[in-house]
Amino acid sequence: MTQQNTIRPEADTPFTPDQTAVPRPSAAPVFRPRQRFLRVSLFFLSVVIHIYIWDIFLARFTLLRWYVRRSAAVRWSRLARRFRFLALELGGMQIKLGQFLSSRADIVPEMVRRELAGLQDEVPPAPAGHVLEVIIDELGAPPSEIFQRFDQEAVAAASLGQVHFATLHNGREVAVKVQRPYIERIIEVDLSAVAWVIRLIKNYPPIRRRADLDALLAEFARVLVQELDYVQEVQSAARFRKNFAGVYGIHVPEPIPEYSTRRVLVMERISGVKINDLPTLEALGVSRIELAARLNNCYLKQFFVDGFFHADPHPGNLFVRIDPELPAVAYTNGQSEPKKLSDDFRNGVLADGHLLGDAEAHTVAPGRPFTLIFIDFGMVGSLPPQTMEVIRGGVVGLATNDAERIVDSFERLNMLLPGADRRLLIQGVEIMLRHSFNRTMREMTNIDVDAIFAETKGIIYDLPFQIPQNLLYFGRAMSMVAGLSTEICPDINLFQELRPFARMLLDQERRNGNWSEQVQKELRELGQILLTLPRQMDAYYRAGNRGELQTRSDMSRLERGLRRVERSNDRLAGGMLATGLFLGGVQLRTRGFEKEADRAWWASVLATIWTLWPRGER
Repeated sequence: MTQQNTIRPEADTPFTPDQTAVPRPSAAPVFRPRQRFLRVSLFFLSVVIHIYIWDIFLARFTLLRWYVRRSAAVRWSRLARRFRFLALELGGMQIKLGQFLSSRADIVPEMVRRELAGLQDEVPPAPAGHVLEVIIDELGAPPSEIFQRFDQEAVAAASLGQVHFATLHNGREVAVKVQRPYIERIIEVDLSAVAWVIRLIKNYPPIRRRADLDALLAEFARVLVQELDYVQEVQSAARFRKNFAGVYGIHVPEPIPEYSTRRVLVMERISGVKINDLPTLEALGVSRIELAARLNNCYLKQFFVDGFFHADPHPGNLFVRIDPELPAVAYTNGQSEPKKLSDDFRNGVLADGHLLGDAEAHTVAPGRPFTLIFIDFGMVGSLPPQTMEVIRGGVVGLATNDAERIVDSFERLNMLLPGADRRLLIQGVEIMLRHSFNRTMREMTNIDVDAIFAETKGIIYDLPFQIPQNLLYFGRAMSMVAGLSTEICPDINLFQELRPFARMLLDQERRNGNWSEQVQKELRELGQILLTLPRQMDAYYRAGNRGELQTRSDMSRLERGLRRVERSNDRLAGGMLATGLFLGGVQLRTRGFEKEADRAWWASVLATIWTLWPRGER
């Protein structure tokens, strides 16, 4: 949630008490759940129909495929504009979805992101009377009694709440976040609308095989409802402050629990520049590559060291504060004994659980010192130690160009469908790495997609991946960070950023590995194999003697090849039939049989349509 978009110097003197009258509670805007349900569900249904008609059905026609691709950016920009207007009018869950898409610079076209970018700043605030009602209900007194000064005008508004600046009676400046009217009922209606659309599309075979949409929606709803509880957000912010205590260059605003309730959150007021306000940051001397690297390194720590991460990293929740000079001690984030800064901490270096160097592998000169500030901890995620260990193995494989290790991680995370051909998957990952490994984000935007598709066509047809429910927010946060890093610095090389972290993980494995326990585990597994092997071999030979041995082969690739041959033969026959009917009509016309000629030509048109009609690619 945005608190402030520009740098503002801290006040040296406290504000004087606000003598202006607080507005009386006014009627909240009218809430019509049935009308909202229809508008939200019909919009999402129209998007599903649009995708099916344009990107699935028409894309099957060879003659129309070029137009489908050429018009994609314009079509999706129009849909994004419609969605932005709908989200600004209705608020709620739509705002969060738009913020997520607007941060995906790595995959979402620039035209679409420009349409959705306004959802980070343009959300209209709720009426002042509602804010008064909520504060009185939650804190038991009007703002004029609780605060020395309370700004009635909201400085920021988002999907679930809005922020007002205030000053406590002790002179401390704070930000007060208040929930929007009817927000719980709004979320309930939005979720029911999405659930209705899911019921319509979840039985589509490619979707049913690869995702349990009901389970994914349940996970999304759980975290969204959790985000409505500001008491839990206070606890999450405190945990983040503890995880980053003593780490220079990262700051988490301090929540004030004694003034915070389920619907009102009071926290330390921060000043800074939005992380994607790149012209301002460049004018202030901040290095874009250092900023992108620190963002990535900070999330590597959250994902793979802490197992607890900020799951909503859109630009409205990330700010940059300029440091006039390198301080004598690191920002403590509430740590009782600050760490003395060594040279390693100049750019937020992290070893054994701390941030890695922002410019460790960069040839550019370091820019002006800055602090990266995180706000809004309503949406957080956690990873159990076993999952972290598996994902760390995938990170090491990605950093070392090891396709087999990456596929191992996919398999252990239950991301592969049963029966997936592991050998083909390794080949597919090797192809992807060959085209993308050690390239900057700008270089990867110029990758020959058609060449990759031609090499991985068999894997793409099968799509042997599924979406695990427990990794929904991890994937969301990781993709948003990648998109935001691309927007900040298209020249960043994420593979290069991963290498120091992968080295740290490997060093930790070597230092912390219990070799005797691993050897005992391997010996136990080997002993189990040796004990069961004679019995299995005996059963095998007995079945062979009885003629009961069965073999099972994967004929999917051969079947696809046969279907392609059948389609080619059908099109050849259809083309010959259409040509024959057309020439026959010409002959009939020259002999004066006009009606018969017209019938032959119409039959030729039908044969042509039958020839060009898509027969599927599977």
